[in-house]
Amino acid sequence: MAGKRRKGSPEAIGRLISVGLEGSALGTRLKELEVWRVWKQAVGAAIAARTRPLRLSGGRLTVLVSGAPWMQQLNFLKEELRDKLNRSLGSDRVTEIIFKAGRIHEPPEEEQAVAPLLHPLSPARQRRIEQQVNELDDPELASLLKRLMELHYQRRPDTFTPDA
Repeated sequence: MAGKRRKGSPEAIGRLISVGLEGSALGTRLKELEVWRVWKQAVGAAIAARTRPLRLSGGRLTVLVSGAPWMQQLNFLKEELRDKLNRSLGSDRVTEIIFKAGRIHEPPEEEQAVAPLLHPLSPARQRRIEQQVNELDDPELASLLKRLMELHYQRRPDTFTPDA
């Protein structure tokens, strides 16, 4: 996947990030944060509307639940929800789910209605992003970095990058 680098040429950012985060606390934390990204898809819209993941520490996921009836129902589904999450994450990161009663805050209506303006990516920019993330050994990290870079350039198309 990764080609040889010419002597004196810059190191690909994907390779630097992969090596730099490998085994680090930040790398581990970034993988834990994936729970928030997959939550709605893994548990379904009905449950996601009444719950919010709060923290993941040592495999224990604490989830805020909108009320006692939902907490009771979700306690029966704990193992199933854990398994769905882990399937979505591609690994057994969640070993236990702990439910905590609380208020689920929705963003104000104007925040829900206004989406950021996203500009299309040029083919050259898309190729450049692909080149950068293809240097990563970790496919999950590559996918995250690719999406981050795409969103950055879609929101800020005037951002300069060489060869893009």
